[in-house]
Amino acid sequence: MRGRGWSPEDLTAGRDIAKLALVGDDLVFQPAKEGVLYTVRNAAGKPKPPTAVFTPKSKQVLASWDAAGHTIAALVLGSGGGLVISADAGRTWGDPIQDLSGGTVVVSASGTGDQILHQADRGARLYTGNGRFLRVDLPADTVSGFCQLPDGAWLAADPVHGLYSTTDWSDYTRVGVPAAVVTALAVSGRAILAGTETGMRRTALPIAGPNWDAPEGLFVSGNHIVDISVSAANQSLVWRTRRVNLTCAADRSTDAGMTWQERGSWPDAIFAVHIDPHHPDRVMHSFGCLDADSGREILGVRTTSDGSDSWDEHDHGRFYLDLVADPLDEDRVWMASSTNGLYYSRDFGQTAQLVTPHEANTVLSTGSRLLIGGDTIRYSDDGGTTFHPSVIESGQPIRAVALAQHGKALFAATASIWFPGTEITAGRGVLRSVDNGTTWRSVSGNLRNLDVRALAVDPEGPSLYAGLHGGSVYRLPL
Repeated sequence: MRGRGWSPEDLTAGRDIAKLALVGDDLVFQPAKEGVLYTVRNAAGKPKPPTAVFTPKSKQVLASWDAAGHTIAALVLGSGGGLVISADAGRTWGDPIQDLSGGTVVVSASGTGDQILHQADRGARLYTGNGRFLRVDLPADTVSGFCQLPDGAWLAADPVHGLYSTTDWSDYTRVGVPAAVVTALAVSGRAILAGTETGMRRTALPIAGPNWDAPEGLFVSGNHIVDISVSAANQSLVWRTRRVNLTCAADRSTDAGMTWQERGSWPDAIFAVHIDPHHPDRVMHSFGCLDADSGREILGVRTTSDGSDSWDEHDHGRFYLDLVADPLDEDRVWMASSTNGLYYSRDFGQTAQLVTPHEANTVLSTGSRLLIGGDTIRYSDDGGTTFHPSVIESGQPIRAVALAQHGKALFAATASIWFPGTEITAGRGVLRSVDNGTTWRSVSGNLRNLDVRALAVDPEGPSLYAGLHGGSVYRLPL
């Protein structure tokens, strides 16, 4: 069967690839550091050496291009630029359409003629041939791909908001939701919150369908939710950490995530957030930054004891990916540092004491046992003095990034593993332990993506929710 086995073959003469597309039997690509389009003729058969098929003129820049069917469309900036179209896979090119010199272009193959959609700040236009364009409305922000159906209707995909159908490029019906990159999950009262790389999504529990609300809107970039923490004393009080382009923020919600108020912004990296379960005005988040005066790297935690009217910085020389209260000691916070190990603080972040140097991406205290997840899962029965590796089904390498508990059942989220110079090792999905973390078995079931980044338990469901990298949210009834 074709495609059952693959063997590497260099078709690009050693060039790194920024983008590629198939046009008929030919491969079109743009090298990573060149503003030129090349083609490999007969790439599906006996490939020929790559040759340049489009080179912008002097003082011109290739801003955007796409290809499908037999059509290549390129947007060129600069004097004499515009939209340039080839209808024969780059063998010949038409004259530039000069009033279309900015934005982006998307091409869709069609049996009745390939279609071109041009998008810019001043609007969008669909190419209808012979130099004519039809002005159209977009379903949301940006169309990343589209196609015409046999009945004449259209499908248009927005990378953030989902898949839409339309018959007139004016009125749209959403028919599919995007496969979001889920970075954090939390249950707040009778709602579940999902942090993603494009913003916050929220829906009531029990979940009625795949269409979740986005109270603040969604963004292509610049609104990456890093972590979410719900107050144990008040389920409507929620904190989150968020990356906003070149800055970071800590936000607070007092209505279970329906509205948010920014309570601090800094020009640095931000990670886990923790709310003191006994004193909800005390909040801690981990961070990393460069000191403006000395250029020295500062890694540690920021804390507030007055609900964020003021923040104090504590330099620990390390950052933390997880901050968790100890259920047996209200003064102790467990602090997981993937590169430095597990620590704890008994003065709410002013200082931290090393417990173990084992890799710790996440930490969980069940009351009778302490567990950490990293390059494996480890447990301690003596408060962290000694740790023992858990027995994991099949013994394959794992990267545990989240731990959760429901009753006597424990769950672990495992993500993909990659280090520079190595191949990617797939995640193991969700693991479950019914013996307090001594042994673990997969309960991934029908998960279509085993790269799991977040877990949340709804005790009233009861259900376990898993947030996937590029696979949105799945539910496992408990």
